[in-house]
Amino acid sequence: MGIQKITFEGGNVTSKVDADLYHFLFSADVGILKGLKGECDYTLANNTITFSDGYVSIYGRIIYIENQTSIGVSPDSNKHGFVVLGVNTSDQTASLYLKEQTGSYPSLTRTNLNKSGGLYELVLCAYTKTTTALSLSNYERFMIEKDKIRVDDLDADIKSRYLPKRKTLNRVMSGTYTFSVASSVELMDSIVYVTINNSTIITFPGEAIFLFVGSNTSIAYRFGSGDYSLGVVYENGTVTLSAGSSIHNITSVFLKK
Repeated sequence: MGIQKITFEGGNVTSKVDADLYHFLFSADVGILKGLKGECDYTLANNTITFSDGYVSIYGRIIYIENQTSIGVSPDSNKHGFVVLGVNTSDQTASLYLKEQTGSYPSLTRTNLNKSGGLYELVLCAYTKTTTALSLSNYERFMIEKDKIRVDDLDADIKSRYLPKRKTLNRVMSGTYTFSVASSVELMDSIVYVTINNSTIITFPGEAIFLFVGSNTSIAYRFGSGDYSLGVVYENGTVTLSAGSSIHNITSVFLKK
């Protein structure tokens, strides 16, 4: 027992060490590297499935699928099948082959190669066949995205879900305005902010509109030295706001989840 020099001149880097580090850097994901080369995309012609080039990481074991790699499928029976990339660390092999089964898709062997040697099978595409035809099936393949893309997507999702969204107001008459929502669910999942004359902000949970039969409620508010009530009604994607006085202008509405 002791230390091993890895990133040193003359250091001995084994495939297992490399795989451990790659698996860590890929956030412990398994799959096709998204955005690199042709992402192992595939086509079907003349009973042959052909792949574009791409890289695959299976527990840090990196495999390159060369462009125009192909495999034939015989339409000789009624079956569901996968084109599988199998990585076996017991004998240090990687191969492309078919797995088929009658009635449903076959099971896969997915050994945790970080903990022990063995076989891991990754699906590159799925198909169904009969004695006369072969067709590709929809199958969600395992893909590994760059961390920057994941962070950007998360940032966009947070902004979309949690930053206040301003709604477009339509004036019906003095003190009465409407705005549209996608559905009642959008309201129930949101906090509603209503601004009167750019100064007084009325805040209430959207779900309060649906506590009573008729999808309506009233919210008390104070403006200047007087007490008023804001009427709120929801119907078929439209919210109607009625201020407590015709001289109260509703100047903005925001929804925030």
